[in-house]
Formats: sequence, C-alpha cells, structure tokens
Amino acid sequence: MVVELNKSQQLVNWMRYLPSTDSTNLELARVQQIEPLPNFSALVAGSQTGGQGRLGRSWVSEPETSISLSLLLRSGAQISQLGFLTLMAAVSLDAAIKSFDSKIASGVKWPNDVLVLEKKVSGILAQIQPDGSLILGVGINLKKQLGAPDTSISLEELGISANFDEVLAAFLAQFRVRYAIFVQSPQLAILKTRNELLEVCLSLGQRVRAQMPNGQEILGRAIDIDELGQLVLESDEGIAISVAAADVWHLRN
Repeated sequence: MVVELNKSQQLVNWMRYLPSTDSTNLELARVQQIEPLPNFSALVAGSQTGGQGRLGRSWVSEPETSISLSLLLRSGAQISQLGFLTLMAAVSLDAAIKSFDSKIASGVKWPNDVLVLEKKVSGILAQIQPDGSLILGVGINLKKQLGAPDTSISLEELGISANFDEVLAAFLAQFRVRYAIFVQSPQLAILKTRNELLEVCLSLGQRVRAQMPNGQEILGRAIDIDELGQLVLESDEGIAISVAAADVWHLRN
C-alpha cells in the first residue's frame, strides 16, 4: 500500500515513512545518532513488529491497521517537566478523534491511553534520551486487527473513515499547537494541559487499582490530577496519595 502523507508532512520539520519497522521509537533513536534531526521530527510506520509499551510490554501492529508514530522533541524544558508531554499528547489525541465526530465519547485514561467505551483506541510511550530530548511514541488503531483483544477498539469501528494521512495530520495539528506553547512557556502549557485533562480524564471519579513500578498496589478512588501531572488517589484507608507512575485499571463501582 502506498501511503501519501501530504498533509502530515507540512506539520513537522522532518518526516520519514517506513512500511514496517521493529519500533518507531527505537528507529528514530537510531536515526538521530547518525544524522542531526531538528526539533519536531517524525518517524512514521505502517506496522511494528517489536514496538514497546509501558513497563516493557510489546506493542505489535499488523500492516495497514494502525498508525505508529514517533516524534523527536527538543523542547529545552527541564527533565521534571517532560512527563507532561505524555499527558499533552493524550489530550491532543482525544481532541483529534473528536474533530472527526464530536459525539464520540472518548477520553483519557491516566496517564497515556485514549479510550472509547472503556476500550483503548490509542496509546503513548515517552522515552527521555541521553541528550535531554524526548522521543514520544504514539499508536492509533485505524482498523480492527485480527485477534485484537476485546479491550481495544479502532477508529473504523467508531465510524471514522478518515485515511492514514488525515488521522495523523489531525493529531499532529492538535499536538503542534500545544507543544509550541510548551516550548515558549512550559509552566503555562502545563497549566493549560492540566485544565484540559481535568475535563476529559475518564479516570477521575473512578474506583481504580494502581500498580506501582515496584509492584505495590493501591486501591482507591481517583480524585484529582495535581500540578505535577500526578494522579491523586483517595485510598480505601482514606489517605490521599499522589501517583507519579503506575498502571491504572478502572474498577466497577
């Protein structure tokens, strides 16, 4: 399949398309070691054979069913502020989906997934590089994959018939505006992102199970997102706990 990226190419400073790769995050990291790439460079693939998810999970996609994108971001922001770019990307993805159909009840599951009807339509993985830049990996389900789990859903299943370039451009346009503010004023962008997230975060008000990187689990209700982008939980013991990194599951109330 020939993929035209006329719209998307105009929204980034450098773009390369590959029909398939092991991981767009890994490939973009390899490319930038060989040639200097500008801020807001994009590597896009039609499928991944060894993509990475959170906590080392695999992220594999079949040809012609999804978008795999990695962006190289050289914002100059402090490393402590870069985590907000994941949340910013999630908010941008949610806005991009709604730009095709405002009636779609999509939202963000903290910190890095976009869900519709509690099913995942998109996910994000950010990786800080040794030079302080950030590679932001984004996966978007365009069409239903054979053998896809019941916990996933595609844009096609939601009635969105936009093609590869149109969906990619919709996300890039949304993220580009927010990222430009982040480059100029990280604090202002963080404030704006938090305010947007409070409106679309599906985790808030939910009873959740949060599993920390060290394996510790917390049961409670998600009540807020703080100024650092952390999810604030009220534990079953009535204690407010701020969670910086965790896998979160929404539980039945």
